[in-house]
Amino acid sequence: MNKHNGTPPESSEMISLMGYSLAKESGQLKEGIALCEKAITLSPSHSGHYLNLGRIYLLANKKEPAIRSFKTGLRMQNDPRIINELLRLGIRRPPVLSSLSRDHLLNILAGKVLKLLKCR
Repeated sequence: MNKHNGTPPESSEMISLMGYSLAKESGQLKEGIALCEKAITLSPSHSGHYLNLGRIYLLANKKEPAIRSFKTGLRMQNDPRIINELLRLGIRRPPVLSSLSRDHLLNILAGKVLKLLKCR
């Protein structure tokens, strides 16, 4: 509780969700981005904040900043919600062996093996 007025302290999760809700339901994109950035400042390793920020960028038709936000969130935590957003956008991981084409048999097999081992 806040010692001055008895209200609970704001959590970074609540701020982030409030930002996304504000942007999605009211179209207040700048305010939503500002709230998500505040949440990131308070808790920079929370992947959900980057997910919400990326979703707001998509609402604003800003695909590149959205992808950057999603990728930053993935570096914080392997969040399946972020992976789903990237898959929905058609973003794929780079091939395992970058010197070979994505369709090369070695890349296909290496990707499948790494996926089975849950390394990718």
